Amino acid sequence: MKLSNLHPTTHMVVFDDDPTGIQTVHGCLLVTDWSDENIRMALQDNVPFFYILTNTRALTAESARKTLTSALEAVIRVNQEFDYRLICVSRSDSCLRGHFPLETNVMRDVLMKHGYKVWPKIPFAPAFIESGRFTIEGKHYMRDGERLIPVSESEFARDNVFGYKHSHLVDYIQEKGGNPEDYDIVNAQNYEELNTFRDALFAKLEGEGCDVVIRSSSSLPRSMSGIADKPFLTRQDLGIQSNGTGIFIVGSHVKKTTEQLDYLLKSVGVKGIELPIDDILNHSEALMSKTLETIKSLSSNGITPVVYTARQEVRIEDAAQRLLLGQTVSDFLVDIVRKLLICPKYVVAKGGITSHDILTKGLAVKTARVMGQVINSVPCVMTDRFPYIIFPGNVGGPRSLEEIYNILKG
Repeated sequence: MKLSNLHPTTHMVVFDDDPTGIQTVHGCLLVTDWSDENIRMALQDNVPFFYILTNTRALTAESARKTLTSALEAVIRVNQEFDYRLICVSRSDSCLRGHFPLETNVMRDVLMKHGYKVWPKIPFAPAFIESGRFTIEGKHYMRDGERLIPVSESEFARDNVFGYKHSHLVDYIQEKGGNPEDYDIVNAQNYEELNTFRDALFAKLEGEGCDVVIRSSSSLPRSMSGIADKPFLTRQDLGIQSNGTGIFIVGSHVKKTTEQLDYLLKSVGVKGIELPIDDILNHSEALMSKTLETIKSLSSNGITPVVYTARQEVRIEDAAQRLLLGQTVSDFLVDIVRKLLICPKYVVAKGGITSHDILTKGLAVKTARVMGQVINSVPCVMTDRFPYIIFPGNVGGPRSLEEIYNILKG
């Protein structure tokens, strides 16, 4: 594959703070274990960009700092063999959640420590065109039905860990403790605007011989890569046979996910398995046994299991305790996949933490090729057993889970 937008002496490395950033690309590698061997394979790949899944959005600030430093140090260490100019992208949420400005600060500091000449401005491009997230005159919006609303008015701005008050990105940067002078805010309502910015940036980097750190959502990396459009994946593309069923695992608690789950559970051939949070915390062994047997029974009878955590959100004031609770629930979902009594035809995971931990722990995937998207903004990677669909918590319409089920069931 030839991707003409990237200079032959340049590689783009996207450090993804949850597993959903690959939702606009295909053909590239996704790396979850940044050993020298895996990074070398990615830098030698004929696709001149790859994603490293750091999952730092699910970590404390200090853990995020250490994890991102480790991943970038690995790239720098192996890149001594290749001497590529680096485009380092801190890919995060189009609704402005994540460790900001910590991650861009870490990336600039590490690169400069190793003698890289880094472009003085950090492009800040949270627009996610495919899902209706736009930046207009410095203010960030999201599509809500037929209207655009400032992201500060959305449920995502009230996030337990990464909440914020401002949609004007200058004000958002200041609110988060950053210096707006360090950033170049990228206005974008479509790919034409992103491509115009990309071309100007490439010209500057070539002229100055610089590397660059970027903060973005999922659309700018696609623009920079030059990757061509690809039709949505079909059941046939994924090699799913006519017999057998898959499994849906839903961990995200945002309103959008709950609405999508409600429609999915009304589908013919589907049966929900609710996991009460109290039972996960206090009766996990009995709940695990019951859940695995129920999945086996349903699948044996041609019914698709939909495993989901109870919809009520547990509000905890302490941030560390909130992360601990989330990890405990995620670990339970991982163990379901690890201990399955049947081999499903596919697995769909809904939610950032859920999909990451199932990928890296439940399925033990260290590198994988990104196949493309099943529907808009919902990517798929192929494991050694079955296709694995990663469904972000904050994308899609009310019937998107149902739509994926109908595609995959044939």
